[in-house]
Amino acid sequence: MKAAFPSQILIYHAGTGRTVFLGCLKLTTIFICGFFTLVVVPKHILAEKKTPWVTCTIAISGVVPMLFVAYVSGPFVTYIHLRIPNYARNSKEMIVRFAKSPPKDTELDFTTMNFFGKPQVVRLKIKDIHASRLRFGMVNFIRDTTEINKNRAWWKGKAIRQFGIHGRETGGFLAGEVWKLIKINIEKRKIQ
Repeated sequence: MKAAFPSQILIYHAGTGRTVFLGCLKLTTIFICGFFTLVVVPKHILAEKKTPWVTCTIAISGVVPMLFVAYVSGPFVTYIHLRIPNYARNSKEMIVRFAKSPPKDTELDFTTMNFFGKPQVVRLKIKDIHASRLRFGMVNFIRDTTEINKNRAWWKGKAIRQFGIHGRETGGFLAGEVWKLIKINIEKRKIQ
């Protein structure tokens, strides 16, 4: 018997408008930083009447917006996909029942944006993620990455540890109902 649903379903979508806006904002602040540090600051340094504090202020005004946007938007999650076992793929009711009490080794794929706005997919198990509040409330889920980072090649960078899932849960399978159930299950558990 063929399953009615694929092995992976979209359970959370942050919204196309929000995702595009944030990606454009990241790129814009990178261009602003580049313009200030590569054009305006050297021009000021070569000027005849230069004041050191003005040059420093101009350099800072190009770098600060980029750093702020990178810090605040770093954990932004655009999509979450749930990997469903074969027995739960036959009907919507079975998927909802599965989401109410998922096994600890159920896998989720979190899609975030890197510094330049490029998508990054992180596959993790439900047992590895915990509710938290960091970065002025921009992060509401974290995972422990100490073991992952020990075995990770240096050139790959550190594993993504913080995730920010905000807004109305209207996107995704069954209008976000499955994500709400998974989220409740994650928030019940305490960090060990």
